Amino acid sequence: MCNYTYVAKLIPWDLLEENAQNYLPIEMKIHLMAIITKLKDITGSIMDLGKKWIENTVILVEACLDKTWETLNSGYWQSVPIEYRYCYSLCTILKVVLLEVQNDSDIKEPMQNVSLLQKMIQQIDRGILLGAPLPNMSDLLPKIASKLNNDCSTEAVASKKLIINSDNLSDSVLPGFTEIAHYNQPSMELFYREIFMPKVPALLKDCIKHWKALERWQDLNYLSKVAGNRTVPIEIGSRYTDEDWSQQLLNFSEFLQKHVLEKTDKVGYLAQHQLFNQVPELKDDFMVPEYCNFTDNDDEVEPPDINAWFGPGGTVSPLHFDPKNNFLCQVFGYKRVILYHPEDTAYLYPYDTRLLNNTAQVDPLNPDYKKWPNFTKAKGWMCYLKPGNMLYIPPKWWHHVTALTPSFSISFWWN
Repeated sequence: MCNYTYVAKLIPWDLLEENAQNYLPIEMKIHLMAIITKLKDITGSIMDLGKKWIENTVILVEACLDKTWETLNSGYWQSVPIEYRYCYSLCTILKVVLLEVQNDSDIKEPMQNVSLLQKMIQQIDRGILLGAPLPNMSDLLPKIASKLNNDCSTEAVASKKLIINSDNLSDSVLPGFTEIAHYNQPSMELFYREIFMPKVPALLKDCIKHWKALERWQDLNYLSKVAGNRTVPIEIGSRYTDEDWSQQLLNFSEFLQKHVLEKTDKVGYLAQHQLFNQVPELKDDFMVPEYCNFTDNDDEVEPPDINAWFGPGGTVSPLHFDPKNNFLCQVFGYKRVILYHPEDTAYLYPYDTRLLNNTAQVDPLNPDYKKWPNFTKAKGWMCYLKPGNMLYIPPKWWHHVTALTPSFSISFWWN
């Protein structure tokens, strides 16, 4: 007998049972309800579940995960019924509890079983990335992963802060481009009147100088301690329009070592990822800009979508547009941003495919005028993003972003 309560005590089993009853696909519910009922009985008790039952249940839960994964990866992601994403999240929770049970470990001394903890964290992260937050317990998976990560040691990846040399970087406006207007800590009224309402791009300075992230996140050991054991999606290749572009799930510390600290043949980019929902501890290091309280409609203001953009020098976001207001805030490193007005869309030759219809075929830094002759009619704007700067990008303004050094940016998208 063994007391399997480390992870089980973190789970509100009655709510989990309710979610399984109300939100799972019927073919999954039949198998999973009985498992939940039995596993919730182990909380705070000493009981023998039986080796055979554990082995069979692990196989059953893994089969449900595999079947759900197949459904999630069939067709367009947005077309997958939400109950299958709920199912993946719930199965992930069960799998982690079973991992603890199967390894016959109390984990009261977590440093003695680091490999098991890492395996459990990896499984939880897959649930966060592929599943959907369960109703009435939306923060459960991040809470479990954070607890496990805190108890799991991570090897130091660097002895010093990340040093970024900007001595040889030029901040001159490239020929043929117009410099974006700069503002130093504009008032809310000025921002609304001169920037937000007219929908013009603007570079704002000294608005986020109070963020702890500006100093803390250059210390890769700090990032590794907070998120080192977490699994994150990494884009492999300098830009997503390249034929050899791909995505991989990597351990965050492995990403730091292979793609930030070392030079590799393939650029690795943690791009457009909701890292701060996955690792909420990092939210303490920055704040949502107050300017995001302005809205383009009469509806109640909703929290912005917050994404992380972290990678080495050389990452490129091809010329594209987003449908929402956007603040691109630079935590560390340097980027060059080129923009075009929505009225120039026809001159930028957008792809005609469903997945890339917001992306231009033209490379503004190396245009092929024979192939794209009307691009000569487009008027380009540009700026350099430096640490502590934030760039307002209005809805549907085209933008091309190049990291000139290792760089960490946060974007805030809102209506």
